Amino acid sequence: MRSAIFLLLILSTIVLATFPIFFTWANRVEPSFIGLPFAFLWQIAMALLGAFFLACWYLVESRSGDLDIEVESEASK
Repeated sequence: MRSAIFLLLILSTIVLATFPIFFTWANRVEPSFIGLPFAFLWQIAMALLGAFFLACWYLVESRSGDLDIEVESEASK
């Protein structure tokens, strides 16, 4: 269930990052924010939001024990 929620959050971030109607509306209102063009700032914000969701997903999966990663050290080979 948690994986489905995180997957939904990631997919909604992708949709928000590429939704062209939103860019048209935002660029008519005020084309720059903090000195950056709105579209550029929006893409940076969505990339950071996606990274945040993935980091949260990793932490939740690793703490619950559901993470499927096995690591072998060089000394054991």
